[in-house]
Parts: sequence; C-alpha cells; structure tokens
Amino acid sequence: MAVPSPTLTAASVFADRRSRSITKTAATGRAILWLVIVWPIAWLIVLTPAVLFVHGYHPFSEDAGIYVAGVRKLVQPAFYIPDASFVLANTRLSLFAHLLAAIVRTTRMPLSYLLLLTHLASIFAFLAACWSLVRRIFSSPVAQWSAVALAGACFTIPIAGTSLMLMDPYVTARSFSTPLGLFALAAAIDHRWALTAFLLLLTGLMHPLMFIYAAAFVLLFVLVDLGRTRAAWTLNLLGILASGAIYLLTLHAPVSAAYHQAILSRSYLFPSQWAWSEYLGLAVPLLLYALALRHQDPHTPAGKLCLAAIMLGTSGTLSAFLFVHPSDSYFLARLQPLRSFHMLYLVGIPLLGGLLGKRLIGATRRSARLTGFALLTAAAVSMFFTQRFTYPLSAHIEFPRAAPRNPWEKAFVWIRANTPPDALFATNPDLVLLHDEDGQGFRVMTERSLLGDYKDEGVVVVFPALATQWALERNAQEGLDRMTDAERVARLQPLGVSWLLLSSAATTSFACPYHNLVSQVCRLTPAGPNVALGSPDTAR
Repeated sequence: MAVPSPTLTAASVFADRRSRSITKTAATGRAILWLVIVWPIAWLIVLTPAVLFVHGYHPFSEDAGIYVAGVRKLVQPAFYIPDASFVLANTRLSLFAHLLAAIVRTTRMPLSYLLLLTHLASIFAFLAACWSLVRRIFSSPVAQWSAVALAGACFTIPIAGTSLMLMDPYVTARSFSTPLGLFALAAAIDHRWALTAFLLLLTGLMHPLMFIYAAAFVLLFVLVDLGRTRAAWTLNLLGILASGAIYLLTLHAPVSAAYHQAILSRSYLFPSQWAWSEYLGLAVPLLLYALALRHQDPHTPAGKLCLAAIMLGTSGTLSAFLFVHPSDSYFLARLQPLRSFHMLYLVGIPLLGGLLGKRLIGATRRSARLTGFALLTAAAVSMFFTQRFTYPLSAHIEFPRAAPRNPWEKAFVWIRANTPPDALFATNPDLVLLHDEDGQGFRVMTERSLLGDYKDEGVVVVFPALATQWALERNAQEGLDRMTDAERVARLQPLGVSWLLLSSAATTSFACPYHNLVSQVCRLTPAGPNVALGSPDTAR
C-alpha cells in the first residue's frame, strides 16, 4: 500500500486552509458590502413611503401647477395657446420640464403616473443625500439614521417667511436641485472637487436660483475647510457689498405699473412685511448654529458646516434687510437673498437629528432613548397634521386617476371632460388662495387655458416682460363673481374668453352646464335663465 508523501500532504493541507481562508474572506467581504451599501439602501427604500404617508402628495397644487403645466405644454404643444408665455416661462432656464417631457414622449407613460414615480424618486434622493452628508459627520449609525429620520419627518417644514418648504409635497425643479445641492456638499467634504463641480452644475441646470445659494454655501465651506477662514469672511463681506452696489445701480431703474403691482403682491419678498413670528425662522437657526459651534470642535466637519452656515445666513439677512424694500429697487427682491436659509435648514435639520441620536437615542439610559424617539415622533405627527390643515378638503395622498374629494377639483375634472380643448377661461384671479380650494392648479388639472392669475404673479416677478399681459388679464377678472353679466361680457370677450368658472354664490343668467356647492361652470355668451344642462355635483 502506497504511503502519501509528507510533502504532498502538507501542500494539500495548506491549499485547503488557503481555500477556506479565501472563502471566509469573500463571505466577510459580502457581509461588509451588504452592511455598507445594500443595508442603507434598503432602509432608504423603507423610509421613502413613510415620508410620503406623513407629508402627503398633491401633484397639481401650488408651484406644481406651474411646472407640470409646462411639462404638458412641451408634450402637447397644442395646449395652452393663449397663455403659453406664462406656462413656458419656467422652462426657459431649467431642464426639469424638458426632462420629464422627454420621458413621457419616450415611454408613453401617463404624466400622472410619472409624477408619482418622480416624487418617490425625489424623496429617496433627498433621504440618500441626507445620509450621504451625515455619514461624513457622525461615526455612530444611530446618529446617522436619527439624522435621516428627522430630515424625513421635517420634509415639508416651512423656511421662515420665504414661501419655501424644505421639500415640496409635489414635483417641481426644487425636488431635485435640493438633493443635488446636498450631494455636492458631501462631495466637497471629501475634497472630490470634480464631482462637487459636476453636482453643482446639475443643480444649476435644474434650478438656477437655488443653485446660487447652494454654490455659495459649498464655497464658504470649502474655504473654511481648507483653513482659509479669513478669505471666507472676506467673500461674505463682498457678497453684502455687491448687494449694496446692485441696489444703488438699480435704485432708479424704471418699473412699469404692471410690474409694480405684481411684485408688491408677494409680501414674502420683503422682510419688512413679514409677521413677527416669521422672523423667528431666521433668528432661531442662526442661534442654534452659534450654540452648536460653541460646543463643537471647529476643526471637525460639523464645526466647519456651522461656521459656513452662520456666514451665509448673516450675509443673506443683512442683504435682505438693508437692500430689499417695497419702495426701492426690485432687482434684489427677484433674487430673494433670504432663500439662502433653505441651505441652512437643509444642513441644520440633519445635524440636529444626528445630535439627537447621539445624545438621546444612543444613550444607555432608557428614559433618554424614549425621549429621543418621542421627539422624532412628535416632529412627524405635527407635520402630518400641518399638511392636513393645509389641504383640508383634498385627499392626503392624491393617487393618479383617483376621484378627487375637493369640490373645486371636481369642477376642474368636469371642465377637462366637457369643454372644448381650445376654451379660454376666466375665474377669480385669487382662486388658489381660497381655503377650500387647497391651492389646486386650474390649468394643469383642466388642461385648459386661463387668463393671468395669482400664481402667474410669481412668474412675472422673475420675468418682468410678462407684466403688461398679466396685469391686463388679471385686472379684467377682478371681482368676477360680483359683476353683472354685461360687465363680464364687456371685460372678457375682448380677451377671447369663452368660459367662466364662478363661485356658486355668483349671480348669472349665462348657461351653466355644471354646478356644485362651491362653483359653477358657465358659457360666456348670454343664454337666458341659468339652466343646469348637466348633472349637478352635490359633493360636500
């Protein structure tokens, strides 16, 4: 019987051990890959619908009514012919609407479904950007995920009195410029300059105005991070001086009466017209950053972020209060320097959440952990009820093709199904401000044209060339519900109006094929007594 060579036996044992070592190393590598990449993605996927549930979804409300109408116009150029200048204004400087329109044309996907998927993608991107930032600041996973959770809970928190939210419960260009700005900041922390510049470029392509403040924050942070704090303060001072120079150079620039009317309707542009409580939205973040900087090592990423935030917030506040007034130059008002606080909230909320997780949720005492979880829960619950108060008559989550609850939306749906595609409507120009209207966009829901209204004022502020058309159309509709039919014909027929959306309380002898408890849809041409030609909607 042959005896195995000792050399061969030792070699086989060594090979076997080496094979098992390689297998064990591969298994360890897969486990690390799961923990580092797959596990965070899984948590972000779980948190995404949770954020949707807390904050709701209203695809055609507020600014979405402007942005989505632009997408519809790009997909179907035959829409919105009379009001094309308002509808397409925001598509001039942003690729957002063009990107969504290209997806609709390529995939043939209904726009309503694409908007929901896009909103979910924006929530995921926002949470991922927050996680990308805080993992560079906090080493503890508890602190990291507490930061992400608080950011998700505060998803729609208002930014002082700027008429902005951290993120919107609908899809706009900000839905992607916001997370892109955060990703750029995270890349800057890693000194990945090419990636930082690329992400900022994408931010600018999505939303040029928000790019200005995201880029300013990143630049200030980079200077502080590289030990050029004096240069950062100098740049900050130059920003204030530049605001003053712009103010003086544009102080006597001619302003049309139409533009004057439009810009003065936006009180949030002028801090002197804010309510006292809105000033707290400026003071509290700066105070919290100052307190955090006092207790943080200034050489850590968190300390450097706090200092950059104080710089940007100080310059934005001084520029706005010194050089943005209702009676002076309006150029700086168009730039809205207090929008810089969007970046302060965007960075500050995850930082606060990380500190909450580090001090309370990650504590050994059970009472401290319970307090931390209670604070996170309170933030989410309060934002849930805030959204329900903001949209009291609309479904909390307005899914595609679902029957609307809001009576104004029901009127919009009837208009889309029963009026000619080339119909031009007139209505109360401040319709979106009615509490029971919930800010729902007429154009985007009806797919019909409308004379200039309150939402178009915001477009005019950015594009003054549209002011004359807007003022002519907006003022023609002023007091529409209180006019006589003769006044309606005299004011509106020269503008090409063929249909009216009136309140249910308005008196008219026009033929009104549709009515419900809040509204009635009428033809402009007089047609004898008011006779309902269609089934009335009695939904409350």
